[in-house]
Amino acid sequence: MSTTRRKYARRLPPEQRREQLLDAALSLIPAGFDTVTMESVAKQAAVTKPVLYDLFANRAELISALLEREAARATEQVLAALPTDFATRSPDDAFADAVRVFVNAVVEAPDRWRLVLLPPEGTPREFRAQVELVRAGVLAQIEDLAALGLKELGGLDDLDSALLGHAMLALAEMSGRLVLTDPEKFTPDRLVAFVARIAHGLR
Repeated sequence: MSTTRRKYARRLPPEQRREQLLDAALSLIPAGFDTVTMESVAKQAAVTKPVLYDLFANRAELISALLEREAARATEQVLAALPTDFATRSPDDAFADAVRVFVNAVVEAPDRWRLVLLPPEGTPREFRAQVELVRAGVLAQIEDLAALGLKELGGLDDLDSALLGHAMLALAEMSGRLVLTDPEKFTPDRLVAFVARIAHGLR
């Protein structure tokens, strides 16, 4: 009589296994937070539930760890896209480049950015509040850059730098949402070309 041996997950170092499990949980979120259970995550990661419970005591701990990781990584990606000065590029070119970096980050990590830009039903209030807190900080930096950019360009003293900062952030967020919801129609190149045209139109 033949028996089928059960397949077991390959042994991984704890930190690597933790990342694998969080990635599995993240991939389930577009279908709604209710779909993220200990059983569904274990199945998605192709591990047994004891493997999952070795690292996360319960669903709440798993989701908390996931949201903390994604908020931190999203923040890093946004800050990496922002210019620090205009020593090597004009302000309009720098803004277009920043949007290009941001949109590419969205394309490379769509599940993360859906969570941030298009939060599904059931997204915890704490995570939404964290996103808004980070957004406020990013907006403040963009407003400062807008003021510096207007000064660099010259002849635009009548343009409100605070409102320009809001408009710049809105354009970037719009680009991120469009490349997530309709990537074939709104490609990164099309979005960045549009943003660049608007930025250069300020001159």
